[in-house]
Amino acid sequence: MGFALISAGLRTTPALDLYFPEYSSHRGLASNLKCHFVIKFLRRFQYSGTYAIVPIGVVVPVFLLLCSDLSAAEWSAIAEAKILATDNVFELSASRRLELTEDPSQPIVSSITRLSDIVWQPSIDLRRTTSSALGLSELSFKADGFLYTNNPTFNHGDYRAQLRQQVASNTWLLFRYRYVPNLFLGPNFERQSGTQLLTEERVTEHAWRMHLERKLNDQWTTTLVGRYGLRFYNEMFSERDTQFYTIGSSVQFQATSWARFTVDYLYELGLADGRNETQFKDDVSYRQHFVSLGTLFQLTQPLSLELSYAYRMKQFTSSVIGDPFRGTEDSLHQGTAEVHYDLSAAARLTLGFQRTQRSSSLASRDFFNTNTSLALRCRF
Repeated sequence: MGFALISAGLRTTPALDLYFPEYSSHRGLASNLKCHFVIKFLRRFQYSGTYAIVPIGVVVPVFLLLCSDLSAAEWSAIAEAKILATDNVFELSASRRLELTEDPSQPIVSSITRLSDIVWQPSIDLRRTTSSALGLSELSFKADGFLYTNNPTFNHGDYRAQLRQQVASNTWLLFRYRYVPNLFLGPNFERQSGTQLLTEERVTEHAWRMHLERKLNDQWTTTLVGRYGLRFYNEMFSERDTQFYTIGSSVQFQATSWARFTVDYLYELGLADGRNETQFKDDVSYRQHFVSLGTLFQLTQPLSLELSYAYRMKQFTSSVIGDPFRGTEDSLHQGTAEVHYDLSAAARLTLGFQRTQRSSSLASRDFFNTNTSLALRCRF
């Protein structure tokens, strides 16, 4: 149901015929009842020429998942229920995604009002594993929600389709598409009317990611990361629509059977429409450096401790005279500690604490955020 939302707001052309042209001329494919149902379903969600790449992350994996030989597949699911206590609802979503595998550049609207809340974060991750001549292949779909008790305007979903393919005994390729629709960032002053009205700022994001992971030996694993994404803001902030490009790497070192260390680095370039629409004096184009250090200690058989530190430096590249973002530079620090307790081989309880703080050359962008969480994760 969540994947259907991806079609919202996009023009329509026959995407199914684009990606599966043989269907039009060879109706024999539809003799399989499952495939016939899937094809009829996918025809309801079609996309436009400009952003025709959007369905690749969802349409193709859904088709492969439901039309393949299910008897040869191994199915599993990971469900998690997490409760968070936050002292700043405006920054929670971005704080939780500040890591290499998530979205460390999610936009933030800083507010002088800091609202506390209790947030429920349920998620379900459905996985299907098969083997082929290449090796193991894992196709997964994940839906993640943020449900705010007292501030439901911030409620949102995060949807992901992912394929992880083994290409050698020690090498894996990962392809991921992530979709975050209509995320409420907060109230902000728009620039298009000329009167700077205070109105809602919202953003929808599409992101495509590729990982190349190689295990060098029993201790060292390296990963190369590439990412491309699109952010579309609501009409009053459309000059902030952004394309972003990310490259980076990760190195993991298994020092002992009970200690693991990880270092991540990402460089990102964001190009906003505002750089060409200078009349609004609102260019949020940027360069960003992201570094994180992580450790995992297995204290006893059921008990482990995970510690991480993340640093992000974001430099806005606007050259527009009168734009408050011109020359602005943000520095963000985040520390996270999580204690994991394995109730069984298929169930884990996690207690977490996270502190995030940003300082900026534009004082109004300073913020801090503290989150405490309790989560139960089960594998089926």
